[in-house]
Amino acid sequence: MGRSGLTKSQVRAIRKQLQAEGRYPSVDAVRHALGDTGSKSTIHKYLKELAEEDTDAGGGREATGRTLLTVVEQLADQLHLEAERRMRSLLEERDRQLREKERELAELRRTVAALTARVEMLEEEAVPVLPRPGRFSDGFGQFDGLLLNSRCGGRDSSPFSMVRGAARSEAFDAGSAWPV
Repeated sequence: MGRSGLTKSQVRAIRKQLQAEGRYPSVDAVRHALGDTGSKSTIHKYLKELAEEDTDAGGGREATGRTLLTVVEQLADQLHLEAERRMRSLLEERDRQLREKERELAELRRTVAALTARVEMLEEEAVPVLPRPGRFSDGFGQFDGLLLNSRCGGRDSSPFSMVRGAARSEAFDAGSAWPV
């Protein structure tokens, strides 16, 4: 018994079906839709004849337009999905970096608060002095007044003055009439 061959009408039906689905009717697509039967050369021959018939009938331009439109829509969908995925990824990275910077900022604010409290404490501990013209007497603990007091007077607490003071007290304790 002879083989029943593939007919042009079968290829035409599968071709229309694939085009209606928005798929390109390639030789492999038609062969697969036929259940992987038929030779590729026969399918190619019938597809070529059908394309020529469509061109002669004026339907080739419309079919090409529909096919191109379908391909463009598929590419647009794919590009939009990829763009949305990339945008989500970038937004997640931005949010992560913002959280990290907010943590750093909070730590810096805590450090500034601690340093400010320390400066205020040092200013309260500073020895008050009367301001002199041309000198700054307020600010960071009135350090110019401390410098002035360390050079002279009873509050002189430099190492030299301590040694000198100790020598005075020893000489006075030893019974000397005149302190050194």
